[in-house]
Amino acid sequence: MRAFWENYKLVFFILRHPFDGFYAMKYEKKGTMGVAFVNFILLCVSYSFNAQYSSLVVSQRHPLAMHSLYEGFSLLAILFLWSVANWSVTSLTDGEGKLKEIIMANCYAMTPIILIFIPATLLSRVMADGEAPFYHLLITVAITLFVLYAYVGMVTVHNFTAGKALATIFLTLVALLIVAFLIGLVFTLFQQLYVFVYSVYTEIVFRY
Repeated sequence: MRAFWENYKLVFFILRHPFDGFYAMKYEKKGTMGVAFVNFILLCVSYSFNAQYSSLVVSQRHPLAMHSLYEGFSLLAILFLWSVANWSVTSLTDGEGKLKEIIMANCYAMTPIILIFIPATLLSRVMADGEAPFYHLLITVAITLFVLYAYVGMVTVHNFTAGKALATIFLTLVALLIVAFLIGLVFTLFQQLYVFVYSVYTEIVFRY
């Protein structure tokens, strides 16, 4: 546990010195997948807590219509698809980051959401109707900080300039849309194949 805590301190160091922190993660090998995994789990907990326990003043989502495991797998799918898309694009644009480092950088960047979402959720429980903008400001700050830290992480991990990193983000979004389209297409084809096979099976059963 002591060794893990020593490694986890890098998460808080990145909050204060993002460029130095991500540099240490990549080039000084101070980052670990274990810390990244714990940070991702904490993100899932914070996001799920926010989704289920935010007051009706700030959220109209029904808590009984939510499922923590489903939301966790959705976040995992987004993280994995984004990381793979970014890795595939940066492989063509001379990026130096490995897939493992891209995942780690994104997970390390999640810390602002982890630290802000739960307090914001608790604060929403005691807010009056006119005070909802304060809650939304906190959520916006958390997400904005996450995006900024993820951007710094990508610049550092791939050794890109600021402009090249922005162009890579755009190409990554395009690649992500293509991957999502292909996954949806394959899912639709398998669904149609299942319907066809089931129809044939039903026809055979009723005939014989």
